[in-house]
Amino acid sequence: MPGAALRRIAEAIDAGREVLEVAREELGRVDGLPPSVLGRLYELEQRRMRWKAAAQEITARRARDGLPALPDALLREMATPTALEALDRAARLAPSATAIELREYVAIWDACFQLARRDGELRITAATEDAAAVAEFEDLLGRAEAPAALPAHRWLAARRAERLGVVRLEFRWPTEAMHDRIRAVTLKLSRDETNRTPEQLCELLVLRDLEPALRRHLDERSEGEALTAAAGAYAALFRIPPVIATRLGAIFFGRGPRPVSWVVADGGGAALESGTDAGVADDWAAALVARLQAAGIEVLVLPASSPAVDRLRDVERAAEGKLPIVRIPTAAMREAKAALGGPDLELPSSQAAALILARRALDPVGMFSAVDPASLGLAEYQHDLDPERVSRYLRTARGLAELEAQRAAAVKAAGKGTPADGVSPARPPTPPGGVSPTEPLGSRPVLSLSTISSIDDLRPGMILQGTITTLTQFGAFVNLGLRQEGLVHVSEMADHRVAQAADVVRPGQQVRVRVVDVDRSRNRISLSLRLQDTRGPRSPAAGTRAKAAVLRELDKFFKK
Repeated sequence: MPGAALRRIAEAIDAGREVLEVAREELGRVDGLPPSVLGRLYELEQRRMRWKAAAQEITARRARDGLPALPDALLREMATPTALEALDRAARLAPSATAIELREYVAIWDACFQLARRDGELRITAATEDAAAVAEFEDLLGRAEAPAALPAHRWLAARRAERLGVVRLEFRWPTEAMHDRIRAVTLKLSRDETNRTPEQLCELLVLRDLEPALRRHLDERSEGEALTAAAGAYAALFRIPPVIATRLGAIFFGRGPRPVSWVVADGGGAALESGTDAGVADDWAAALVARLQAAGIEVLVLPASSPAVDRLRDVERAAEGKLPIVRIPTAAMREAKAALGGPDLELPSSQAAALILARRALDPVGMFSAVDPASLGLAEYQHDLDPERVSRYLRTARGLAELEAQRAAAVKAAGKGTPADGVSPARPPTPPGGVSPTEPLGSRPVLSLSTISSIDDLRPGMILQGTITTLTQFGAFVNLGLRQEGLVHVSEMADHRVAQAADVVRPGQQVRVRVVDVDRSRNRISLSLRLQDTRGPRSPAAGTRAKAAVLRELDKFFKK
């Protein structure tokens, strides 16, 4: 990779410039870096800056303590801020150690840190007798897992529960293995260790900083994974195909017994008619659908999900076979309504919400771009993350993707084909069993809404029609028209490995799903996009019961 380009990027980051600003400039350069590569370089350069800040802090601290500065060459050998801290501790423990000996101390730290990640245990126990508080995190309790095997969502949940004073996190270390590692290199250490046992050195060099370092590592890894998954979900919103219609209707459902509001809009999103229905008459849903049909609508827009499950279901049944239905996510509705102006300001709140749904159906890119990405609630445990960081990360991810698409289009137009490092728009992969995101429902027998009215009606193997409501790091939630949403784990989206749900589905998309497992006692529904299980026999440990248990656990931790 050109050295001049790398120097430009480093200087830009050191100057505090935003990645999108630099990416636009690079796009116009002959030797410019592709946006996809630039995004990764920014991450690496920012990591270098964190390392640089840690090195400067250690140098300043040693100066304050009257200690000699560590050689720059030795500092540069340390790969991470935690390794820098280990080097400083080693130099304090063994003032007469040579550079070669100090490297051995840091190697001990690195080896013990990896042992702690791989063979250590995190135990989670209740820290309060408040049964109601504990109930929310009951699936965390009693666990003992290696930190390296801990899923990101579980660590985020455990950290939240700890901050609330509900659970206690206790790390247990493989100290015997650590002591053995120290004994193996005793002869390579400084003469300062003559009177110090392996146990003492382990305590002073490793254990004093091990838990804070491992917590920082788990925090950074989990938050990074949550942001990456959120970026995928954000990008999926912009893949919602726009509705093309001269007139469409949209219905919004308030919580509980609140009335149902509706709007009729033209193809440009202007409200033509609007109203509110009490929703109490026996045939209110059929009457409302008939009224909208009489207004000449070509498409009916409904929320992808709603707390008023029964009312949404009534309208779906009434419109079935009469009108094409489009489902649209309702996230950040308050922020979207705040941006309304002109005559729209006079609409009652719920009617304004219906208008927002109609406009999102007509122009998903424009409407979802108009709200702060952080307000969409796309990241798991988002209220535990910095909102500004979430917003900046999502806007940056989307901007880089758009620039990469522009670059790919320009290269293709120039007759050079698709660049190897580019990201060309592609049709999402088709999951096995014929479930394509762009394929109309049909061909396979799908149980109608009138057949399924509660979770008690579900049986493993049933094929149902549903709507994708939320994408997560580990899968997608599906509205089946019941009070409980089902969960499709990423491993149940295709026969091949799927990195994230956003690679296969998008919010508001109608899909056919197979019921994998139903846990009625906990109101958990495990689903699959694989309408036929073509992967062959699996061991009981990897079978549907084990998979369903995982899905139930994940469902518990995701906060919608």
